[in-house]
Amino acid sequence: MKRKSAVLKLGAMACVAVFALSACGGSGSSATGKNGKPTINVQVILDARAEKMQKMGWTKQLAAACDCNINWINTGSAAWSNQKQATLASGDVADVTIGGYGSGDMSTYGSLFMDLKPELKSMPNVSKMFKTDPYSEVVSTTYDGKIYGTPVVARPVTARTSNHMFINKTWLDKLGLKVPTTWAELEQDLIAFKNDDPNGNGKADEIPMDFYTPGTDNFWLFQPNVLLSSMGIVVPNGPLGMYVDNGKVKNYLTDTRYKTLIEYMNKLWNDGVISPEAFTHDWSKFTSTAKGNGKTATVGFEWMWTPAGTFGADNYDQYVTIPSLEQSANQKTSPVWSYNGDDLAYKIDAAVVSSKVADAQKTAALKFVDAFYSADMSVQARYGAFGTAVKKLGTNHYKILNAPKGHEESDWMFYQALGDAAPGWINTDMKLDLPTLDAQVKPVDAVYDKDYKNVNFNKDILYQNMPATKTQSDTMDTNTTNYAQYAMS
Repeated sequence: MKRKSAVLKLGAMACVAVFALSACGGSGSSATGKNGKPTINVQVILDARAEKMQKMGWTKQLAAACDCNINWINTGSAAWSNQKQATLASGDVADVTIGGYGSGDMSTYGSLFMDLKPELKSMPNVSKMFKTDPYSEVVSTTYDGKIYGTPVVARPVTARTSNHMFINKTWLDKLGLKVPTTWAELEQDLIAFKNDDPNGNGKADEIPMDFYTPGTDNFWLFQPNVLLSSMGIVVPNGPLGMYVDNGKVKNYLTDTRYKTLIEYMNKLWNDGVISPEAFTHDWSKFTSTAKGNGKTATVGFEWMWTPAGTFGADNYDQYVTIPSLEQSANQKTSPVWSYNGDDLAYKIDAAVVSSKVADAQKTAALKFVDAFYSADMSVQARYGAFGTAVKKLGTNHYKILNAPKGHEESDWMFYQALGDAAPGWINTDMKLDLPTLDAQVKPVDAVYDKDYKNVNFNKDILYQNMPATKTQSDTMDTNTTNYAQYAMS
């Protein structure tokens, strides 16, 4: 009880700090600005790299589209993890929330959010998307036929997986080593990276292997569990240990192959080739470490999105993408690769509307959400404003500009836009001329073509966006609570 009270108190304090004199949520709000237009409270969960929403140039167009005033509530993702449950428990959600809630929340707290299905007649852009791309409506619809949120739909610019495996080819060539094809070969390469000064600066500053810190409740992206693919398990980005094998949901935490992986990682740890910070560094430290020291690369091997986005402009050309490794030479089981392509192309509940939004704000809130799904706004919300980050070349034709001096290319999109968390619809009728950072993902992803030939996409994939009943959702939550701390430690 004390802990719950403390969380609620923290949420209340944060609310006061962020909103000052404005309401914490949007329930029953009837605010009208000096211009006589309705004011809607919009809570946005922001990347740590992002500036405030009101400073992003493209957001002014949203105010024009909804013919309203927008009170932006900027909440960092780290702070939101502490505030979210208290907000749901109190029922005081903002008029509109972007990036704050998911399908699991809807199964328990769905009554807090407006069912948008009866409102689609007032949302022409969203309706067009659902008609043109029916799967976007399928994943947005709950088991009982309601639509609590609008999605991110961006199949043309996404990949089949977030997890791509990179190794420093320049280091391999200098040391006379080959690109590894098995776990044993990888281990020997990593030991050489540790001992033989492959970056040539005379310092023992090489980090042979690095990965993003696993959570206390789950594995997520860019972590060693992806090596289970070597032994035939298609690792998803989702509930702890769950995967699908020939149409049956299983859990790799009870599989001997998981034990084999942990034994291998323990061996690498004892070899001293895993970063000593791999279990403690945050996202900022992880990503900055990958970029090395200036033009000197310091990381030999890790999983990430693209070389350019991971290792920076000075060093990315040293790295190559490698396909799934074999756990042992000439094994009988064919390697596969991890998959979360459905979740990359379709992120559900990106924008939700409070069920308690006042009548005076309802029309504005629906117009606001629908505006994200025009072509121009979809591009700007994802990449940045016209003139600053995007050049519009013609109808549905856009050139995504490189980051200006003083901004890291991999961070620029997330600084002045919502990146891949932006509500919107990037569709096949749109042409996007992408910079290296973004264009690189398609050829990187193609490295896994052979591995994906060993995957039955009807029977071996745990698709992330399938609607769950409350009972199913509660069962998964209970399993996570009961097993996560033990399993992850």
